[in-house]
Amino acid sequence: MNKKGVDLTLNTIILAVLVVLVLIVVVTFFLGGFGRITETISRVFFPVTSGTDLTIAVQTCEQRCDQAKLLPESLRSNSAFCKIPFNIDKDGNGLVDRINGNDNDKSVELKKYYCFISGDSTQSLGISCQMNDGNQLPC
Repeated sequence: MNKKGVDLTLNTIILAVLVVLVLIVVVTFFLGGFGRITETISRVFFPVTSGTDLTIAVQTCEQRCDQAKLLPESLRSNSAFCKIPFNIDKDGNGLVDRINGNDNDKSVELKKYYCFISGDSTQSLGISCQMNDGNQLPC
């Protein structure tokens, strides 16, 4: 038999594909593309850094208010509406707000927002909870 061409084995084709993939990864690394990729992956899998969305927090407060209305009067002030805070990104920079205003400083405690706190507007979302008797839920 007289063969005029050279056969490419399956192993050679697979090796060539792997080399091309490694080359793409190396080029992406050196052009700085991994910074954007890791940022996107961390936003998808670790949303804690961005905190609770303000709209979701407001809706949750409204649900907690409805639940507090069902509680006996003696337990209402200890309800989730009054006691459980949210970590929110109010300034829209993609990071949870911190007490000192520097959201990048991981050594500083996160700012806690509550549904309603009378007198303290910096930590209150301002969601009032009107009880069935017409009075405001005391927090």
